[in-house]
Amino acid sequence: MSEPLLPSDPSRIAAFRLLRRLGAGGMGVVYLGRTDAGKLAAVKVIHADGAADDDFRTRFAREVDLARRVESPWVAPVLDADAEAREPWLATEFVPGPALAEAVTAHGPLPPRAARVLGGRLAEALAGVHAAGLVHREVKPGNVLLALDGPRLIDFGIARALDDTALTASGVVVGTPGFLAPEQARGEDATAASDVFALGCVLAYAMTGRPPFGTGEPHALLYRTVHDEPELDRVDAGSRSLVARCLAKEPEARPTVEEVSGGLTEDLLVSAGWLPDPVARMVAVRFSESLALPGIEPTVVDGGSEADGGDAGADEAAPSPRPARRRLLLAGGALLVAGGTATAVALAGRDDDPDISGGGRPTYVLGVHSTFDIAPAPQAQACERAAHLAVAQHNATPGRAYDLAVRVLRDPGSVAGAQDVARSFTADRNVVAVLGPVTEIAMRTAANIYGEAGLTHVSSTTGQQDYFLVSPKSSFQSGTSHTALGSAVVLHALLSKHAGRLGVVLNRSGGTAVQDQGSLIVSQWRQMLGGEVVPRVIAEDSADGPATVRSLLASGITAFAFLGHLGTTVGAAEQLAEAGFAGPRWMQHQLYGSDFPRRAGAAGDGWYVVTSAVDAAALTTRRAEDFTAAWRRRYRAAPEPYAVEAYDSVRMLLTEFARTVPAGAPRRPVRATLSERMAKAKYRGIARGYAFGRFHEYTSSGRGWSDGTFVHEVRDARFRQLGSLSDLERASQATG
Repeated sequence: MSEPLLPSDPSRIAAFRLLRRLGAGGMGVVYLGRTDAGKLAAVKVIHADGAADDDFRTRFAREVDLARRVESPWVAPVLDADAEAREPWLATEFVPGPALAEAVTAHGPLPPRAARVLGGRLAEALAGVHAAGLVHREVKPGNVLLALDGPRLIDFGIARALDDTALTASGVVVGTPGFLAPEQARGEDATAASDVFALGCVLAYAMTGRPPFGTGEPHALLYRTVHDEPELDRVDAGSRSLVARCLAKEPEARPTVEEVSGGLTEDLLVSAGWLPDPVARMVAVRFSESLALPGIEPTVVDGGSEADGGDAGADEAAPSPRPARRRLLLAGGALLVAGGTATAVALAGRDDDPDISGGGRPTYVLGVHSTFDIAPAPQAQACERAAHLAVAQHNATPGRAYDLAVRVLRDPGSVAGAQDVARSFTADRNVVAVLGPVTEIAMRTAANIYGEAGLTHVSSTTGQQDYFLVSPKSSFQSGTSHTALGSAVVLHALLSKHAGRLGVVLNRSGGTAVQDQGSLIVSQWRQMLGGEVVPRVIAEDSADGPATVRSLLASGITAFAFLGHLGTTVGAAEQLAEAGFAGPRWMQHQLYGSDFPRRAGAAGDGWYVVTSAVDAAALTTRRAEDFTAAWRRRYRAAPEPYAVEAYDSVRMLLTEFARTVPAGAPRRPVRATLSERMAKAKYRGIARGYAFGRFHEYTSSGRGWSDGTFVHEVRDARFRQLGSLSDLERASQATG
């Protein structure tokens, strides 16, 4: 839930003694503070560089003034603020409950009645916001806290006045994709109706566990929000009509917040005990944690810095120094453990433990969140091997200040199993970072546990980008998104002059990854190539695959893309070979490294897969040759698919981790510091560069993207790398 204060943090902001960090982002830091009278507050401090703009300060002061006027029991009220401070700050009432995103991730969708109570109370909260002349602009599951008496809407960090058009740039998308109205996705001004749309998204999420426009890369979510209809099949039938009205594309077609609240009046009248038992227990645990926080009187400032308002000389003159702030906080964590609260384990560890190896050098642990699941087994092995190789290379470095060890834990491919692995890693204070999880389910469901503990983890093998909803600080993805690789297929067709009449089969049994990729292939084939597309969709667990392929062949297609799992793709390859189809054929990118070449046999020859995974043995650079040689020495084989990306991710983690290790005194590095460094990291890997975007997703320049995306062709029962998209572009230009 929170992290210890850093030595550089202030000890007090105005009337609030700061106790812990609740979160940090690009704009500033949120602290848990307490007044001398014992009232808890969430104190948001804006970084000085972010507040240097006079327009920002004007807007901040105006919005604080308006926010003070919001009157609703379901909005965390403003307690105090200072827009003129060197670092402007805002204090709101602290709500010791989990966010809706955490609760749904941990325990699944809310029961229909609980979700309706949630929607009604949030509508009342927004009515108060709008009456004060504000638009919230970021109503999302992470900004809804759950309390036993009802939800609380928080974070007016990007709120704006209804009549304020001069202080906010137009054409800029502000907010979280998946919970933005179409007009916001287009960069237009937000209105009260925009908040209603977001409320509908939150209601759908609460009832189904998924945003109504799916998950994936931010730009794909924005596109679907503007153009596609929401998925509401799993929304409770009694609420579906109201949610659908909230999600109308046109703002004037949406109900007002008063109408939403009125439609849920019956549920609001009996809202006592509204939360299901597992979520109510989460709230109770958080409440008990807030009660167990230490007193503030016997606290001193570490180092007595001027920013803390301390007097170093007075501290030195004291005959018996008082306990340091950090140790008092840790004592509070120990009380929680003694009380039996499982969630307190990660909070009780010390950040200043001395040598943890028992020898002359400390030993830190790199975790690998792997899986037993059969389908992604090649990726899992590659990740485990890459971690062992990178750590062995570190430990062979003369004069190193510390040693590293690898701890591998494998989940069974289930939600509960992934969460158990994450809890084990976060509870072990020797673990300083984690590679993984390997699979999408684990990434989505374990991210919030890593996020709560502030333990940085990087997945090199996943491509769905919805983890940021529950872990916006600690979770990173170094693999290219599934959706973006749909664009790569179209670019490959353009470079190889394969444009024509494309038949696309989207087999829903392949999951949301292939659905996201398929929709982009269809739209961009038409837009970029000007070609015809004949799309076909096969329902999950359907036997319609052969008939679908026959219908496409009969329609006169000259190119073919099949997006589905391994078995159905092999079947399509055999069917096309039997029909004598000789046009270009693409499979979905996750099948690279799979058993497709062997299972398809001769029918697989000529199939392409476009992916960010590189075959290092096919590269001629010095770094690639050194890596391949080191891999062969250790494992007696060439690097397998996904080995390079996992190795690069580990090396990037270890490079940034080294910069967080305190010099001199044997103190443990602070976990949160690594996340802050990773968010700004720029690392040059074996085949491509790595950097992270706003949602901690892999990002690169246009050239960097094409340099790091590779085309493989199946030949002679194996995948053979043809080169990067940039390589193919240069070859195309050379041949005219």
